This record gives sequence, structure tokens and C-alpha cells, in this order.
Amino acid sequence: MLESCLLLLGCVLFGVAIISDLTGRWIPDTVPLTLLALFVLYTLTVGHLAPVWTHVAIGAVLLLVGFTLFAFGGLGGGDGKLMAVAGLWVGPHDLTPFLVGLGLLSLSLVLFALLPFERTRRLRSNLPFAVAIAPPAIALLALRAFSV
Repeated sequence: MLESCLLLLGCVLFGVAIISDLTGRWIPDTVPLTLLALFVLYTLTVGHLAPVWTHVAIGAVLLLVGFTLFAFGGLGGGDGKLMAVAGLWVGPHDLTPFLVGLGLLSLSLVLFALLPFERTRRLRSNLPFAVAIAPPAIALLALRAFSV
């Protein structure tokens, strides 16, 4: 019961990141930090994850990728932090479906921004990548929550 609640709370927080990024093109630092704290609580109370160091390694690699993309203007700082904490949550067993979902949704977002309309043209300089990062994480966490 507690496991499902923590997983679903994680889904809600990823949803908050989507809404915040869509409405203001900004993900407050409190969202990834709360997700990080929730992950620590989850690992301490549930304890049946793959070795925690593998989750931490995935999060660290995704944080490095996010900050590299941020340095070159390809991703916002909040998006990079959200991607890292999503990697922390999905871990090694769900990493492939997460990355496939992230890739497909990122491609869809970029193609949408390339449509020849004024509204989509304005998106091009500041894409809300939380809409590509969070849905695969939400789907995987929700599947985990409802399979407990």
C-alpha cells in the first residue's frame, strides 16, 4: 500500500512538472528535489529495487547529459534535472522503455514545433521538454504502482 502511494505521488509530481513547463516554461527546483526526497523515502521503505547504486548511476549519467545539453542550449536546466530524477526512479530494468519513450516524444515535440504556424514557430526557441520527459516516467511508475 505504501509502495503504491509513493509511486503515485511520484506520478503526480511528474505531472506538476509538465503543467509548470507548459504554462511558464519553467520547472521549479522544488519538483525534482521533492522527487529525489521521495525516491530516498521509497528506497528506505520498500527496498526491493535493483541495487540502489545502479539507480544513482543512471541518474548521474542523465544529469550529465542534461547539463551538457543545457550548456549548448539544447535543454533547460529544469528539464535536465527532471530527466536525471526520472532516470533515478526508472532504474536499470525500465531504462530502455523510458529512453525509447523519451526519444519518441522528443521527436514528436520537435516535429510539432516545426509545423508552419505562428504558434508553433514561437515554441521553437523554448520547447517544454517536460512533456517528453515526464510521460514515460509516469507510465512506468504507474505500471509499477498498479502491479504491486
